[in-house]
Amino acid sequence: MPRYLHTSIFVNDMEQSIDFYTKKLGLRLLGGPDHHPGNADMAFVGADWNSYIELVYEAVCEHLREQGVKILRGPKKSPGGTRSIAFIEDPNGIPVELLEPRRR
Repeated sequence: MPRYLHTSIFVNDMEQSIDFYTKKLGLRLLGGPDHHPGNADMAFVGADWNSYIELVYEAVCEHLREQGVKILRGPKKSPGGTRSIAFIEDPNGIPVELLEPRRR
């Protein structure tokens, strides 16, 4: 059964963003920040793993975005290599991550 899992937010400064979500909003750092060579730096904040926010920093994509490039990626394997991942854009230009469900 599909369910809401998390929201991805592309951030300009990982340390500043973790500080904001944990110290100011009171969420916990659930994981990361982790560096995935050739992919992105990621951290996860939330009350628990049932519903959380994924913070994503990609220097290359940020540089392209600053130049007005529209970023849409995937599908490709997730950093763990077990599931497919893709990024789409909603009507407001907000990136939405699509993550293949875990197989049971």
